[in-house]
Amino acid sequence: MKRIILSTLIIVLLFTACHSTKMAQRAVTAKPVVTESPAKTLSTVDSATIIKDTLTGLLNAPVNITTFYGKAKADFSSDQASGNATVYIHLQKDSAIWISITGPLNIESARILITQDSVKIINKLEGTAQLSSIQHLQQITRLPFNFSDFQNVILGKPSVANNAALNFDIKPDSIHVTSQDSFINYIFSFARSNFMLGQSRFIASSNGNAIDANIFYNNYQNVNGINFSANRDIAVTGTSPMKLELNFKEYNFNQPQSFPFTISKNYTIKYE
Repeated sequence: MKRIILSTLIIVLLFTACHSTKMAQRAVTAKPVVTESPAKTLSTVDSATIIKDTLTGLLNAPVNITTFYGKAKADFSSDQASGNATVYIHLQKDSAIWISITGPLNIESARILITQDSVKIINKLEGTAQLSSIQHLQQITRLPFNFSDFQNVILGKPSVANNAALNFDIKPDSIHVTSQDSFINYIFSFARSNFMLGQSRFIASSNGNAIDANIFYNNYQNVNGINFSANRDIAVTGTSPMKLELNFKEYNFNQPQSFPFTISKNYTIKYE
């Protein structure tokens, strides 16, 4: 069960996942249901300058919500474990990510709390709690993501380092934007008709560990002016391959959220 919890945590955080290289190269297929989009005020999208300016703004824009709640069905598989679970996510912008993993018979198996500098995991089935730094989570995922990166991935917001150089490949139906820093190559694919994100790809390699992570965003819904991808296919290939289908059944924004996290005095506490 520890491996199942860990696998679910990694997958959900990475892209809360082709299923081969072929899938990683497929075209954007998201068919968003949108009431408004960045392209609304454009009579055409033939201008490369307009396209580049608009997408640069999207990539560098700050998160425009205060809280997020999501309930999703997760079907996952990896070398360590496979199965399904219900995942609950509470997010407070720039502050906390709270995750509860519930298995069959609606029994909660794990609870996770991530802050700017720490990761805490309660394993209710084993009666243990693991306390670690955000750097330990980076080691697990093999991606040098900070809290903001994980937050953006859960919200489906593409982002790169501030003032990072962007390269654009404008195709008839899609636009591919690439960037890189010292650790990660970023690839984002947008639908040209409305600039909705269809795919995020992260490629990284360090200390002999390679990772190629893909997220495909589908079934966009508009919630009070916020476009949200309710269905996501996630694939991680490389040193630790994983797959996930994540289907959100409930979600809302900017509503009060709670972050209950109490470690029983009878639990064994581990520090990483």
